[in-house]
Amino acid sequence: MSEQDRIKHTPASFRDEFHRNLGRLVHSMAMFDFLVGLQLNWIGLCLKIEVSEHLNPKRVQFGTRLKKLRPLLQQYFESAGATAQDEFSQWCHRAEEARAMRNDYVHGRWGVPAKRQFNSEGYAVEGHWLLGFVPLHWDLSGQSDIQEKLMTMEEFAADVDACERLLQEYRALSDRYERFVVLRPR
Repeated sequence: MSEQDRIKHTPASFRDEFHRNLGRLVHSMAMFDFLVGLQLNWIGLCLKIEVSEHLNPKRVQFGTRLKKLRPLLQQYFESAGATAQDEFSQWCHRAEEARAMRNDYVHGRWGVPAKRQFNSEGYAVEGHWLLGFVPLHWDLSGQSDIQEKLMTMEEFAADVDACERLLQEYRALSDRYERFVVLRPR
């Protein structure tokens, strides 16, 4: 996207756009957590594996549910072959990265806007700002090398888009390989 194609923001409209995207991230990850719980419940029943202790969100965190789902997916879709196993494994890896990113983004510190963007000649671009992000950490010794990460609103929105796509990717994988599943007799 060229500099001319991007939306010009006032500091207030930039903050509004940031909060809209952060809300999208929180909502999509809540829906994602719900999907993981539904899949744990369904696949656990199909495989006759007890998963109920992983379904209480007040006692079990999303990351723990996601870790429990990974081997169940491998077992449930085992008869779909190595390609399916690899695709589900890659999806689980992306899902874990998205979970970690969500935690960082939600609990970290943001500068909104942090700095102006500059063009290739070094001049500030009117109405274009950067987000400044520092992950949450508790190293107060002053020895920490955690640096502020600067990003455009478009980069932040792309991260949110990637999280939202995980739900559709799971649906597509599940639909593609469902016909190979062999259910155990009750």
